[in-house]
Amino acid sequence: MKTLLSLLLLLVTITGAFSQPDQRLARSPKINYDWRPGFVTTGEITGAYGLGLVFDEFSKYYYGFTATAGYQFSRNIKAGVGTGVHIHNEGTLFPLYIDFRMNLNSQELVPYISGAGGLMFDLDDLTNETRVFINPLIGLRYIAANRTAVTFATGVMVSTGGPSQRKSFLNFKLGIEIKPRNK
Repeated sequence: MKTLLSLLLLLVTITGAFSQPDQRLARSPKINYDWRPGFVTTGEITGAYGLGLVFDEFSKYYYGFTATAGYQFSRNIKAGVGTGVHIHNEGTLFPLYIDFRMNLNSQELVPYISGAGGLMFDLDDLTNETRVFINPLIGLRYIAANRTAVTFATGVMVSTGGPSQRKSFLNFKLGIEIKPRNK
């Protein structure tokens, strides 16, 4: 009897999930445009405070700018590559990374999760100061106009490599996301 009830509950759940409409209606044309696949560029101002051990080089804080060029595959999924500059307390690092973003379903104010990872280079010493990093984030996007959204995110960036130990940062990003016109 328990097995039959469990299978019935599973069937009702699956049926309910697949009966949801495929094409949701947007409240305004700017949101409808935001849901379309296409090329996306994102520019972000970033800053971070060091966590844990902050007395080593490159570990107390950083601020900088990053730019990502990517593609929106569906309403909710974007991926791209990016680069930028991070000015740390002891020098400057240049990140080169892959960025993945997943928007959650919403209208004008869209929550999202993001993950970035790649390499950070110190151009003064490429052999000893190259670092690997990951940066998971959570954030909000406000769709401001037809092809423009403002983003704010926070997360933890962890880097390792170089002559010293792992570095961890609580970072913040404020940016603008732009999509070109469809022809």
